[in-house]
Amino acid sequence: MQSSLSWIEWLDRLDRVLKGAREDVRALAGFETPLAVAAVERCTRQLSALTNELKLLDRSVLSSASPKSAGAEPADRAYNLQKALDTTVFRLGSVANPPEPESHTARERLLTAVDSALRDSCYEATMLLGPTWRPIEARIQA
Repeated sequence: MQSSLSWIEWLDRLDRVLKGAREDVRALAGFETPLAVAAVERCTRQLSALTNELKLLDRSVLSSASPKSAGAEPADRAYNLQKALDTTVFRLGSVANPPEPESHTARERLLTAVDSALRDSCYEATMLLGPTWRPIEARIQA
């Protein structure tokens, strides 16, 4: 996975998984069923796979497409995304496998923490895309 196109495909999959995970967490907040828990487990597996793929992507593609005045280096933004995704996977895992029966309030806090981690991952993905997205698209179409 070394090309700009790989990054675009990966980010597209990440976007779909994050949106789906947020919907699943909202559904889980309303009721607890085996289907909802299975959906969260599926999202956890998908995000784990995407996190592992992120480690394989060539981050120099981002550096070569990024304007020099963009602020944080793209590799730093990719690292921030990696950390956010790791946190999200951890939080989702805690929802799918709670240590013991929890009170309603504790469950709500846990789901809020998961939703917050998902939003942080979305934010970091947006920051990664910010200044580099258009140049990467232009290079692929050329």
